[in-house]
Amino acid sequence: MSTSGFWTDICIHYELFKPDAYVCLAEYADTQIVSRLKRLKTTPDFCDIPVIVITNEDCFEFYSDVKEKERTIDLPMSRPITIATISDGITRLLKGIEEEKERIAQENAEAERRAAEALAKQLTNTKPHILVVDDDKNVLKLLKAALEDKYDVTAIANGKMALKFLETKTPDLIFLDYEMPVENGPEVFRKIKKMESAKDIPVVFLTGVADREKITEVLSLKPNGYLLKPINMERVNDTIKTLLN
Repeated sequence: MSTSGFWTDICIHYELFKPDAYVCLAEYADTQIVSRLKRLKTTPDFCDIPVIVITNEDCFEFYSDVKEKERTIDLPMSRPITIATISDGITRLLKGIEEEKERIAQENAEAERRAAEALAKQLTNTKPHILVVDDDKNVLKLLKAALEDKYDVTAIANGKMALKFLETKTPDLIFLDYEMPVENGPEVFRKIKKMESAKDIPVVFLTGVADREKITEVLSLKPNGYLLKPINMERVNDTIKTLLN
């Protein structure tokens, strides 16, 4: 701590010691004092240093108004006052300033993190990836044409090729034909659920059989959904939105 009544001494002290606070003893409601304080608050090296003004009771309102209107003063205090009260006021002020700086730093860090995540997402494939597995080429063409504007669609004509594809790719959703030659839908489904990289991918069965026994068989496998053929695109889109959102 150092004291001085001269502006030059104050400036030299600031440059040499970078004080944590500046306490001004103001005997009068003096606009010249306010001008000097304002000068401190607009000088780059000094502007972050809090200013405390201790004044007489009849001048307290004047300096309080300066604090509210100009933000030149951080803490006005009125005499009579004890050293303990001054010390406590300065301590609480400095603690509050540090907490505010920490809060702003955390908000900035969080904003930077969100911006980085958004940029990373933008740089990667922005379209969700849908795999359609069906031996009916008309179904493959229909779904690919209807969905490719919003989604990255891979169309595969049999289960064996689909399983090979899933060894290196991880789509966001799979539409799987229930009845296919060689390896049917249930067989492919069970193998998908045993693949570490693919077991959590939602699977929706496509089936052209609507009898109760077949539907019960489909549901027993616990897929994420099933759709009856002929394909209803409104239901397809609703299913995609539900599972991907």
